[in-house]
Amino acid sequence: MKSLPAKSRPTDRSATNLADNTEAATHSEHTSTNSTKSAKISLTIDLNATANPKHNTRLFWNGNVLVSLETNNTDCSPLLAPFSHQARESFKQATIQYRAGGRLGIRSLIRIISTLRTAAKDHPTDIIDSNWITKCLKQKRFRKQKLAIRLFLEHWKDRYPHAITAEALNLLAQVRNGVSKSDNVNSDDPEKGWLTDEEFDYILQTTWTHYDATGDVQSALLRLLSLQYARRPSQLRDLKFSDLKTGPEKNHTEAIENEIHFPSRKEHFIDTEFRGSKIEEHPIADHLWHMLQIQRNKIQFCFESVLHTKLSDSQVQLLPIFTTIGRILKACRTLENILHLNPLDNLGDELFHMDPNRIAGAIAFKYDLTINRDSTKPPILPLSQRTGKPIYVHAIRLRHTRIRQLARQGVPRAILSHWLGHISDKSLHSYYNDPAEQARQIDELLAPMLTPIAMAFTGTIIATDAEATYPNDPLKRLDFANDGLLHYLGRCGKFSFCATTSIPIPCYRCRNFEPLVDAPHEEVLDALRYRQAQEQALIMKSGSMRDLLIPIDLSGDIRAVERCITQCKIKRGD
Repeated sequence: MKSLPAKSRPTDRSATNLADNTEAATHSEHTSTNSTKSAKISLTIDLNATANPKHNTRLFWNGNVLVSLETNNTDCSPLLAPFSHQARESFKQATIQYRAGGRLGIRSLIRIISTLRTAAKDHPTDIIDSNWITKCLKQKRFRKQKLAIRLFLEHWKDRYPHAITAEALNLLAQVRNGVSKSDNVNSDDPEKGWLTDEEFDYILQTTWTHYDATGDVQSALLRLLSLQYARRPSQLRDLKFSDLKTGPEKNHTEAIENEIHFPSRKEHFIDTEFRGSKIEEHPIADHLWHMLQIQRNKIQFCFESVLHTKLSDSQVQLLPIFTTIGRILKACRTLENILHLNPLDNLGDELFHMDPNRIAGAIAFKYDLTINRDSTKPPILPLSQRTGKPIYVHAIRLRHTRIRQLARQGVPRAILSHWLGHISDKSLHSYYNDPAEQARQIDELLAPMLTPIAMAFTGTIIATDAEATYPNDPLKRLDFANDGLLHYLGRCGKFSFCATTSIPIPCYRCRNFEPLVDAPHEEVLDALRYRQAQEQALIMKSGSMRDLLIPIDLSGDIRAVERCITQCKIKRGD
């Protein structure tokens, strides 16, 4: 019980008792003060008791290195070294708080920090002011991410106002957005635009041949799924065996095909939590389904070898479809030593999944992403007829090509937009901005008697090269291969070659085509008719690799060549 204050004590107590009581009071007050301090210290220690453990343990700072267990580490020394100690520590705290606040995903945050680090490396500074921002905006990457950078810097300034000036934030808010990336969809560059039908077929054939020779089912599946569904590497990376649906598990139980459910992805620079978005379901062909069952057995074997235990069917459902033995071992070490979790109880963790960049590299034939440590070299792709070099492949290019194929085959925009997981069909405009597709739409809308006019040849017939737009440019020469020989057809009057499909077939519907009046256009017509018969025959063929494709309608090309032949006869006076 605490002693009473001095003014409340009885006046008849002796001096000795008064001294004792005074000493006791002093001791009590000292004890109370220490208790209060201890309580404050205890509260300070426990301030993070209710923090999200995932954010605190999977993203943290080790000195000036931002450590992410789910992606790669980022050394921020070029950015942080010039700052004062207080500014440096506040930046680190702001980074963790920004992620913990759920404002954006880890990968988007690391992109921001990495961009700031690169800018500081080129332009060292101890304060972020308008002068520094002006220099950084000259960098394409910085300007492209200026909105995301501004939002993060505003978050930091609210917590540490001295590191950033208001003028710097105003400049970021007022400056125009960066120049949009080049439109590879409509590019004339033969290494960026569409793959021709032949190039697509070469990639498909090479993938199957390499699989037959090596048995590397994982690399083959990555390439085949990308060719078939045009999905992003991050979507392939997120796949689990639970995404393979059969029987009553399917969303469309009336269909005979099994289903594969891809986790969707939002727009660029907008992340969601791992597998936190909607699902995009698609039917899957038997040949891919059987390969996925082989992959399931291989992945299950790898996990059981590492964990030294037999997995149940429900546990196998949690496993990633694509991973490696090295990734599994690293994930187990991280779960046990850093997160203090049992790997067997966390088989669905993101740590077991591959980095999307590794997936993209395998799709691009940079390497084979084998499950075991014994990696093999990727196959060498055939030479492109347009470049004379091995066909250049990357995931985005395959996506563009596959979407355009479906657009040309008449898939409506709304359905194709849903198939791709887009919110609207506005982003599909480029895929339909194609002479062949426009002609197909006209073919459906106009009356049959107007169809030949709609599909008509519109180029300029020339008698000699001297009449061509580019008479001396060897790259403008258009040849047709038949019976092992090249037949000279005419010249291209465009600045650069089209990269939409196999030259010279679509040229007959292009206003820039300048065919020679005496060229063997009849041979082109015969080849087109033969190819059309083959395409139609594919419908009746089962088990073919071309099951991945829908036969192409070449009737428009045939009509255009017929029209060109007629015009040539008129010009010759036949």
